Amino acid sequence: MRELVVTLSPDDLAREAAGRLIELIADAIRQRGRASIALSGGSTPKRLYQLLTQPPYSVAIDWSKVHLFFADERFVPHDDADSTVRLVRETLLAGVKVPEDHFHTMPTTGATPEACAAQYEETLRQHFGSEDTAFDLTFLGMGPDGHTASLFPGFPVAEGLVAPVYDSPKPPPVRLTLTYGSLRKSRAIWFLVTGADKAEPLEAAFASDPQDASALPAARIFDREGHSLWLTDPDAARRVTAAP
Repeated sequence: MRELVVTLSPDDLAREAAGRLIELIADAIRQRGRASIALSGGSTPKRLYQLLTQPPYSVAIDWSKVHLFFADERFVPHDDADSTVRLVRETLLAGVKVPEDHFHTMPTTGATPEACAAQYEETLRQHFGSEDTAFDLTFLGMGPDGHTASLFPGFPVAEGLVAPVYDSPKPPPVRLTLTYGSLRKSRAIWFLVTGADKAEPLEAAFASDPQDASALPAARIFDREGHSLWLTDPDAARRVTAAP
């Protein structure tokens, strides 16, 4: 089931996500002693990461018990302008204190993409153990082509938890991504989607069967209970009349 929440603006979307995140992290810490969150890049998550560095959000979360992971990453050094690690360091981590060993970045140098994907898969297995990739929450976006993380339309479905991506239609061409299988093990999936260029793919996603292998990648992602939450602004949601 897809749940659609239309906020008044991108700033309101960030506030809605931040308020929900406080509750989700507190609940995860109560139940499991920690919260494991997978992050995504892009302008909409960036607005959220910046907001989280400000009171009351920054002080309402026990950041010492939060572990941060990545849904995907561009295969560039972490100080590169295209790196999502750099984005998170310059926004969220510039204002909140997450222990360095709780910041689990995808390796992108010193080895092949395949070897780096295998290394990150091992990081996930060591963290989650028998739970596999049971993130408490995975943040995702959606591109105008309906891609999410670095899962693009028409690309083959990879096995395992983490996969290299070559010839991405969106630069840079080489990436690492969590697979459909690993994303679907998340306890919660939240899509953050803004902008008029997302209206058509959002309409298509909400009209699709999530089990349809021909559907847009974003339409095929859901949590372990078959649910996904879509936080949008009016421009993105203007063509969606109902949330099936």
